Amino acid sequence: MGMATKSPGKTREKLVRSAMELFAKKGFDKTTVDEIVARAGVAKGTFYLYFKSKDDLIKELAFEVMPIMAMPSLNDPYITVSFPTLESYLLQLGREFLDFYSESYRAEIFFHMLSVRERMKSVNEIYRQACSELLREGARRVTAYVKVGFEDALIAFQVFIASLMHYLHARECIGLSDEQYLRRAVRVVLNHLRLSVSV
Repeated sequence: MGMATKSPGKTREKLVRSAMELFAKKGFDKTTVDEIVARAGVAKGTFYLYFKSKDDLIKELAFEVMPIMAMPSLNDPYITVSFPTLESYLLQLGREFLDFYSESYRAEIFFHMLSVRERMKSVNEIYRQACSELLREGARRVTAYVKVGFEDALIAFQVFIASLMHYLHARECIGLSDEQYLRRAVRVVLNHLRLSVSV
C-alpha cells in the first residue's frame, strides 16, 4: 500500500483559512508567513508553492471578503421573476449580506482592509474595483424595478450598502434584530426612490 498524499486543494485551503483567522485577529501587518504556516501545519516552503508572497495572499483574501462576494443574487439574470418587487429583492440581498458576514472573521478582515487600503496600493485597487462594480450593478438592478435616473439608483443602492456596513460595525448599539433593521433600511431606500420619481 502506498502512502496517502495530501490534496493540493486542501493544503491551500488550510493556508487560506489559517491566514484569515490570523488576519482577523492580528491584522495584515502583524501576521507573519511563519505564523500562517505554523497554524496550517505545513512547511514554510509549501506556502510559496501557492502564493508568491504574503501580499499576494492578502490581495486574494481582500477580494473574498468584499460585499460584492456577499450577494450572489446580484448576478441573478431573472431578478424580476425571482423577486417580483424591489423590496423583496433588496431584502434578499440584505439577508445574503448579513449571512455572509455572520462569519465574523470576514467582517473583521473587511474592516481591517478598509483601515489599511490607503497605504496598501494593491488592496486599494481591489477595493475600488469591487466597490465600483457592486454599486454599478446594484444601481442597474434598481432601474429594472423603478423608473429613475441611474444616478438616483446609484445613490439609493449606495445608501443600502452603507446602512448594511454600518450595521455590521454597530449592531449591538442599535437594539434591533437583523430582520427588523434590514426591513427598516429597505424602507428608507424605497422612500428615497419614491421621492426621486416624484421630483
